[in-house]
Amino acid sequence: MAVMIDLIGNFIIAADAWTGNIQNEMDARYVEESSLTNLFTEHKFWGWAGLLLIFTALAAILYFQFQAWEQEDQEQK
Repeated sequence: MAVMIDLIGNFIIAADAWTGNIQNEMDARYVEESSLTNLFTEHKFWGWAGLLLIFTALAAILYFQFQAWEQEDQEQK
């Protein structure tokens, strides 16, 4: 019985070391390949210009929608 417990313990220790090595190899070779990340690290101007364009477009849409709603309210009165 003690031999069986010792064998199971050795197997668990070996399996833990094996999975740890796989994890270390995966982490060491991982390189970020995101185009969005590259946009802000390599092309800062275009990244911020794109964000500014999106913000301006959303602000313009909201502004003109509120203007249309106000005009409808004025026409109903």
